[in-house]
Amino acid sequence: MIRRLGVASLVAVGFVVSLPAIALAHGIGGRLDLPVPVTYFIVGAGVVLVISFVALAVLWPEPRLQNGPRHDPARLSVPRGGLIPAVGLIGLLLVVGQLVPPLLGLDTDRTRPGIAPVLVWVVFWLVIPFGGAVVGNWYTEVNPWRTLGRALRVGPGERLWLVDRWGIWPAALLLLAFTWLELVSQGSGSAVTLGAAALVYTLVMIGSMAYAGRESGLAVFDAFTSYNRLISSISPLGRRGDGRIVWRGWLRALTVIPEWRGLAAMVVIAIGTVSYDGAAVTPWFRSAFGGLMATVPGQTLLLVSTVLVIGLAYWVASVVAARMVGDEWTAGRVAGRFAHTLVPIALAYAVAHYLTLILFEGQQLIAAVSDPFALGWDLFGTAERRIDFFITASEPIWYVQVAVIVTGHVLGVVLAHDRAVADFGREAVRSQYAMLLLMVALTTLGLLILSA
Repeated sequence: MIRRLGVASLVAVGFVVSLPAIALAHGIGGRLDLPVPVTYFIVGAGVVLVISFVALAVLWPEPRLQNGPRHDPARLSVPRGGLIPAVGLIGLLLVVGQLVPPLLGLDTDRTRPGIAPVLVWVVFWLVIPFGGAVVGNWYTEVNPWRTLGRALRVGPGERLWLVDRWGIWPAALLLLAFTWLELVSQGSGSAVTLGAAALVYTLVMIGSMAYAGRESGLAVFDAFTSYNRLISSISPLGRRGDGRIVWRGWLRALTVIPEWRGLAAMVVIAIGTVSYDGAAVTPWFRSAFGGLMATVPGQTLLLVSTVLVIGLAYWVASVVAARMVGDEWTAGRVAGRFAHTLVPIALAYAVAHYLTLILFEGQQLIAAVSDPFALGWDLFGTAERRIDFFITASEPIWYVQVAVIVTGHVLGVVLAHDRAVADFGREAVRSQYAMLLLMVALTTLGLLILSA
């Protein structure tokens, strides 16, 4: 009976172990004012990971997730027609439309940001991927560039060999460029800057689809197609070709993600950029790199360096694992085989870091729909709506963030163990020592950043 424990059971065991550390911290005020030191949370999270690792070694002797989705009918249907694609295209037009008022010489209200920042940084970048982790990959339908490509009849022929040759490296580099726009560029909050960036990206996507074919072009070049496919693979819900929703089980689609070139880079970039965003506002990071933080080139260097450090740590873990299991395994092969195990960690980092952004800044959408171009309109009577900070203390948010960080890493340990059992057999547990240390290190980094 013990051997029938599944993913949910092991995660639950981990949280039962971590509950005392959380339950005793009933302080008031900021997260640094908690009566239980932050170190206790870090140690507790590390203990949870180690216990999960040991439990998996004892109770999980055979691979359980490698056979992919089960696709049991969920007896639901997906809305068809042009409504969902139109929503994405309208959003893109609203963002690009921010260029119209300046071109026409219209005066905008600088006290109102317009709709572009909240659509891009909250809805498009956060809500859609986070929702996809629960309900599946709806971005495929919402994708405005796919809709535009269909409308313009771009890319009738597919060059599938490009996917094999280049993988998703171009998409990964474009994801890094997008996060640079968010974290480093001085105009990340400017509606005009976002409109110009969206226009340039649209032209790049049209050119990519025209060259490689609509689906191949998006697969290779569109950062958000690849990113949403990865995150939504966590979801237990999928879709058949006829649009019917099927229940495939949590995490099961992750194990059958194609091992594209650049897959590991994409996940490392997702983790590294969020890590930089959090670390950049901490006192210890600013104390160490204050000079570089004062300039855009310096911030760019720090952003790229953070991604490279995370990538180097993953590469070292892959090298150690490869040496432990035999000459037929290389570090590159291990890195590709285990890249999917970092996806829950990437999601956990993003959710924990941006949760308050969604809760509070997301409320600006209510005001922005009444005045999308900051022209002083009040179309729906909500233009004066202000943010309601309904949570006055950070302590409840801190507990949620800790739970999210720990859950993401426990799921990473589960996925890594299951893949190791399938690939390495008797050497599975020993091969994962370095990966476990990496998970503990990433957990520590995430909690240190959140606590500061």
